[in-house]
Parts: sequence; C-alpha cells; structure tokens
Amino acid sequence: MDFALHRTIARQGGVFTTAQAQDALTEWEIRCLVRSGRWRHSRWRGVLVDGELPDSPALQIRAAALVVGPDLVACHSTAARLWGFDVLGNPVLHFLGPASVHNRSRPGIQVHPSSLGCDDAVLVDGVWCTPAPRTACDVVRLSAPIDGLATLDAALRSARCTGDALAAAADAQAGLRQVTRLRSLVPHADHRAESPMESRMRWRFLDADLPAPDLQVGVPVGGHVRRLDVGWREHGVGAEFDGLEAHMTAEQLRDDRRRHNWLTEHGWTLLHFTGHDVYRAHREMVAVTARALGLPSGSWRS
Repeated sequence: MDFALHRTIARQGGVFTTAQAQDALTEWEIRCLVRSGRWRHSRWRGVLVDGELPDSPALQIRAAALVVGPDLVACHSTAARLWGFDVLGNPVLHFLGPASVHNRSRPGIQVHPSSLGCDDAVLVDGVWCTPAPRTACDVVRLSAPIDGLATLDAALRSARCTGDALAAAADAQAGLRQVTRLRSLVPHADHRAESPMESRMRWRFLDADLPAPDLQVGVPVGGHVRRLDVGWREHGVGAEFDGLEAHMTAEQLRDDRRRHNWLTEHGWTLLHFTGHDVYRAHREMVAVTARALGLPSGSWRS
C-alpha cells in the first residue's frame, strides 16, 4: 500500500474516503483490498474502514465525520457517547455547525445549526466534539425530561464534568430552548447515582415535589452498614430501583432479601420499583412513596 495513504488512514483513526484511496490505488486494487477483508465499507457510501479494526461507536462516528465534513463537530448524544456518559443510546449520529450551515444530513446522521457556534470544540478519540459540560446541557435541553437528570448524573459520574462546569455551561445557554428546565436540574445532579434508571426514578420524586432524597444512604446498625439507592433518613424510608432482579443469581437474590429483612427489622420502610413504575405507573409510585413519608394529601404533584 502507498505509504502516504497508510499515514492518512492512521491519522484519521482507521477511516478514509474512497476518493483518498483512489489518489493512490486503482479501482481494481481497492476492490481486491475490500474482498480480502483488509478494508471494509462503512455505513455510508464513499467511506471505507480499516478491516483490522473492530467495529465500535467511536469508529462509526469517525466515519460519519468524514461524510458531513471536517468543519462540523459531534454534538448531543453522539458527543456524550465519546465523552462516556451517553444514557440515550440514540442510533442517529448528531453533528453541529454554525448557524449558516447548509443541510448535510444523511441517513443516520443529523446536522444541526447552532447560534453558539463550535469554536470551543475538543478533540476526543479522533473526533472534534462539543465540550463535555456543553454536551451534557445540550442533551438535557433537547431530550425528554425524564432523561435530563440521568444525563447530568452520568456526566458527573464520568468525571468529565464538575457541578460548577455544568452550572457555567447552563448559564452560557441562556435564552435557548428548555434552558429553564436545565437550570432547575443542575443543582440536583449527583455523581453517586449508580445507574440511569436510578436517576430517572429520583427525577420522578423531584418532579412530583417530594422532598429531595439523599443518595447511597448508609444505615449503620451493630457494626454493619447497609446502603440504599436513595432514601429519606429522617423518615426512615428508602427506595430501590430493581432493574436486574430477574437476572440475579440465587446467591445475589438471597443477599438482597436478607438486606431487605435486616433494614425492615431496624425500622426502615424499603420500597422497590421497576422500569414499569418509573415509565408507566409513576403516579402510583409517587403516591406510595409520599404515603411512606407521611406527607399529607395534596402536598405533592401526581
């Protein structure tokens, strides 16, 4: 292979355009390399991939970046995936350009114009993308409300953002769509949340105007400490999100039930909720929790 082409492929993280290959090789040589598995086609016409590299989200994003052009940057859930805190799993890749950018969207790629521009772009895993705090704030503003706190919690958990950086990024987005909702969530973001669904459950409590629960509540009794996903210590109430109970081993299930019994024996009310409760039966979930907290009727929003 032509060494200049080899360096280009390496510099671009294993992705390259058909036009770049044609500058060094004939059509027949390119087809032979694809048939042999040395190269392979990407999801997008005109972009090839080094066949020795395993498929990965970052590789797909680098390929998509060649399709939309070098002046655009990854944003929204695509940038969150590069930063390591994506909770949406959106198969559509998102890129950002200046307010005047013309439409370059392709199947599976959405291009957005931005009044804030992209001069603050950061290089992550071979792709230019929006900075981590701005990315988290963009996702919160442009996604369903139930995903907002989960995104902010994940951003802090990834150690790519700090609370102060999120607050500053939210302030920088003054006047943009849903920025008020974003700003209301930032003070509640917490790196101790262990999963997106735990964060979504907590958001339901906050959205209903229940008292804000603490996270990873430790209950010390007799030299032991049992931890709860979220809890209201002053009320002796804890709430757990059960996402993988059906996949627990017999030993894990036994330990979980022992913990539940131990906490109940020591005066705690332990509530268990599932994805169905969080997404479809959240009014009942909130009502059950409010009653456990001893809140008067009408003091929370259903």
